Amino acid sequence: MLVTSLLSVLCSCSLSGRAEPDIRSSAEETTSNTVTVTFPEGFTVSEIAARLEENGVCSAADFMAECNNTGYLDEFEIAIEHPESRAFVLEGYLFPDTYEFYRNENVSSVVKRFIRNFKSRITDEMAERASSLGYTLDEIITLASIIQEEAGNAADGKVSSVLHNRLSSPDFPKLQCDACTFYLRNSVKPYVSEEKYEEYLQLYSTYNCYGLPEGPITNPGIDSINAALYPEETGYYYFITDSENNYIFAETWEQHQKNVAEAGLG
Repeated sequence: MLVTSLLSVLCSCSLSGRAEPDIRSSAEETTSNTVTVTFPEGFTVSEIAARLEENGVCSAADFMAECNNTGYLDEFEIAIEHPESRAFVLEGYLFPDTYEFYRNENVSSVVKRFIRNFKSRITDEMAERASSLGYTLDEIITLASIIQEEAGNAADGKVSSVLHNRLSSPDFPKLQCDACTFYLRNSVKPYVSEEKYEEYLQLYSTYNCYGLPEGPITNPGIDSINAALYPEETGYYYFITDSENNYIFAETWEQHQKNVAEAGLG
């Protein structure tokens, strides 16, 4: 009887012309309270934070602070060996995509949207492939983030081969990737103390540290992740890009120096 009574009231309201405006008004309010935001591959935590604030989703400062909340690691089963040493704990795990948010959304809810998307894109096969290469999934995401910044999908497979070759060779203990230095300068330094920045220089600069940096330097897309997992087989240890953004690779230092001179970069 209660259901029947409610239906009768609703039908009566609709026929009288009073309910329809209320329903449309509610829909318009919901629509106006949501916003669709796109985050390109290679956006960093600080860039994502700025775009969220620009679109009225949450404050940039709150988002960046939440990206250092280690509680998400257990919740989403993300294994990071030394989260306390990272500039942003969740850097690398905020999957680049188009999202719909509520305006003034709870910042924890915002972060969870990104991480859930990341988790849905990473398969068991990817984790198994990482293990077969001798890397953790976290190390592969770190490697993919460098590939993303150094290649931007233009030459992912070959750039990946250079990094893998260096990591596997005792003759190349340091990756020496400029992208890691740019990350520190542009996406970390403005938000930390000078003392902390000096610490990160030792942990993230691949001219200082051995092997991979402490963590990802951006949030890579699926192409860069796959490139990290499946590098091309080459003998390359060096690469440059010329003024027209062509990638030029070399197996030896001598050839690399020749490429630098011919590209007018020397």
